[in-house]
Amino acid sequence: MFDGVDTYQYRREKNKAEPSVKFNFPTAGWGDSRKEERGHTSGNGKGTHLLWRNVPNYRMSPNYKGVLRFGLKDLVGMAVMLLAGFLLGRAVLLGELFPFGPAFVAAGIAAYRGRAWPVFLGAAMGLYLINDGWELVMRLTTLALVGMAALSLSLKTTGLRFLLGGAVFAVLVVMGTGYVALTTPSNYEYIRVLFDSIFGALLAVAFLKALTGLGQVARREQVAAGDMFCMVLMLSCLVAAAGQLQWNYISPGGILAGLVVLVAGYIGGGGLGASAGAVMGVLPGLVYTISPAAAGAAAFAGLLGGICRVMGRTGVVAGFLMGSILLTVYLGSGRDILGVLGESAVAVLVFFLLPGVFLNGLRNYLPTVQPWDLAGGDDEAAKETNLSGRLRRWTGMFEEISRTYEHVGGSRETEDHKTSRRDLVAELKEMVCAGCPLQRVCWGKESELTKNTLEYLRETVKRNEKLKPSDIDQSFAERCSRSGEMIVGMNCLHRLHRVKQCWESCLRDGRELVSGHLRGMNGVVGQLVLEAEAEKDNWIRRAEYLKKELKQADLPVSELVLYPVSRGCEVEVTMVACKGLKKCRYDVAPLLSRLTGQNLAPAFMDCICDGGENFCRFRLYPDLQHGISLGLSRLAARDNTVSGDTHAVVQLSGGRLVIMLSDGMGSGPSAAAESVATLKLLKQLLQAGYGGEPAIRTVNSVMMRREPEDSFATLDILELNLYLGQAELIKIGAAPGFLVRGDKVEIIRSHSLPVGIVNEISTFSRYEKLAVGDLLVMVTDGVIDAHRETDEDEDWVAGVLGEIIDLPPGEVAELLVKLARSGGNGHVLDDMTVLAIRVGAPLASA
Repeated sequence: MFDGVDTYQYRREKNKAEPSVKFNFPTAGWGDSRKEERGHTSGNGKGTHLLWRNVPNYRMSPNYKGVLRFGLKDLVGMAVMLLAGFLLGRAVLLGELFPFGPAFVAAGIAAYRGRAWPVFLGAAMGLYLINDGWELVMRLTTLALVGMAALSLSLKTTGLRFLLGGAVFAVLVVMGTGYVALTTPSNYEYIRVLFDSIFGALLAVAFLKALTGLGQVARREQVAAGDMFCMVLMLSCLVAAAGQLQWNYISPGGILAGLVVLVAGYIGGGGLGASAGAVMGVLPGLVYTISPAAAGAAAFAGLLGGICRVMGRTGVVAGFLMGSILLTVYLGSGRDILGVLGESAVAVLVFFLLPGVFLNGLRNYLPTVQPWDLAGGDDEAAKETNLSGRLRRWTGMFEEISRTYEHVGGSRETEDHKTSRRDLVAELKEMVCAGCPLQRVCWGKESELTKNTLEYLRETVKRNEKLKPSDIDQSFAERCSRSGEMIVGMNCLHRLHRVKQCWESCLRDGRELVSGHLRGMNGVVGQLVLEAEAEKDNWIRRAEYLKKELKQADLPVSELVLYPVSRGCEVEVTMVACKGLKKCRYDVAPLLSRLTGQNLAPAFMDCICDGGENFCRFRLYPDLQHGISLGLSRLAARDNTVSGDTHAVVQLSGGRLVIMLSDGMGSGPSAAAESVATLKLLKQLLQAGYGGEPAIRTVNSVMMRREPEDSFATLDILELNLYLGQAELIKIGAAPGFLVRGDKVEIIRSHSLPVGIVNEISTFSRYEKLAVGDLLVMVTDGVIDAHRETDEDEDWVAGVLGEIIDLPPGEVAELLVKLARSGGNGHVLDDMTVLAIRVGAPLASA
């Protein structure tokens, strides 16, 4: 895209008429280190890979079936492979070497087996355009032999890369030396063949590793550093090869190189932009002659674009255009400035069309340091010796002890159940029958009859709690000389057995309680690990940097904490309430996304902060799969100004979001105190790191011992994982819930008791895979019972929801409360609350 320089391919002049496409070599076809390839998938659960996102359809499997079903992704992938083969097949190294085509054909066939025919076809087409005569025949034959050699190698072969490289080297040497010997034999030609073979073998190994890395990218797996380097090398070869094509001063290589510099500057700042520009300007020199000033001009354009990235894509484009066009004019380019403008315009257009999620996802594989990434971080060995490493070991210990308690409790219960009958018979025999002259008869010849009689007596005493003489069979009483002692012994053993059962039940409850608390402590320690990581100096300095930038943008932030996660980091922000202006979504999230290089967004599409609060606390998550809209409407029972229903929202780390609704017993202040206390304790336990089930059991234990009089509260919990798109619905004594998906309404019922009634609480849980457009509705029993006179119960709610599936959640909640109130002729007998949760599309902040 910079100064065009005429080139001379050292030894070859083609008599063959050139096609309509002119193959003169512009200097703008920079090379590409594919730095952006190193920033790879985002992990958002959306499958936003790199330009090679369709590669997974070319699965590297030796068991290739002949019957294929091609879809759109297959066709796109084949087109990409065909184009890559065409560009590399016609690419020339150092003016007269053709190592790219055979290397790419060998790697493609070795990796994709039978589906690699577009690679061979593209490479053959590329050779046809720049070769003719017997040389064309020789090179096409070389491609075929290389392909057959690669196809003969199994993917499971040990040392596949070395065998592939050796095969390519052998074919190129044999075919090259044979052709030279028959045409123009000379030492120079033999040396050229040797270098052509060496480069071809090395590139075949590199391309194979690059294609393997692309498969790992498509499967969202970690890519090794060696594979990443080979991917960069292959992209550099593609960009340089595309630079050998030109239409009216516009080169595809120049367009690709400009796009690479724009993307590098956007995702990595000035440093990565300048590096990518320098590589784009230098690498083409290995393929054809370029202007020395091209490298400096490209690096300067990337530097300016990266510096201006704080203004978003527009700033990157402005800096890039200013650097590239001005330096091109200043350096006295003989090339038409329209060519530079054309290449830049196309690159800018493609850059603007790239999705924000795609660009942000590239940073996950980017090893560069962002402007906010201040120095810090320990290596893995140091992590195991610091506080975080020790805490991680504690979590494993708690988990193991918890499993041990569960295993011991279950095994003992099973063993006791199996041996209770045998122990009873043995004890009775020892207590009553010892020394009896008829013992040999009763426990010898008639042992089965005796055991069956004792089993009958055991069932009788178990049923009646006491055994009487009349309960013994007359024939057994006449045969047994100690029937009275048998009755006394059976009653004593029954009482002892009941006492033993009571103590075993207490021990079992204790084991379950300890196991539950250990599981809860496991989560607590895990949360401590996250908080310890967040309090490291490097994360604290980053948080201070972001807080300073937000304040400079007139956003009144009082506290900002970074929590490192596998996807990058989550940001918890506390700021002055914006009174429903949604600054969290429209102001804070976009700015932090640009500063951190992540696609940060809040979980909620609407403001959930109460109007009376002075401060708002929210959490921004990277690369969410879904966004949530929440609608709330509530009404207190008559003669009460305070509703006994309470709701709470807890934003947790790891993309977890918990929405809770509790209904206290009765109505008014006492019911409100009960439900508030329940949710407050549950919220604290969840924030401390407790899992859902251990937290609920702990709350139930506390509520059982809070008040001497009867008191309870229902719990309706929805736990969402916004990264995975999953939901868990938990109901404990709560009213039925509703799931609206498409035009269908499903009622979700449970029959468990509320918390605070019994020690052994029973929970109802259900897992759902979220889909965009799903509507989940949680209500209290005041809404369900509003139409009790019609005996419709929850059916009336389901009927209404089926008619208003397209309404926003806020309007859904308000309408249901209004209809519930009208169902009671304007009399509100119980507190009414409706929570409507709509699952939306992913939020993009950039």
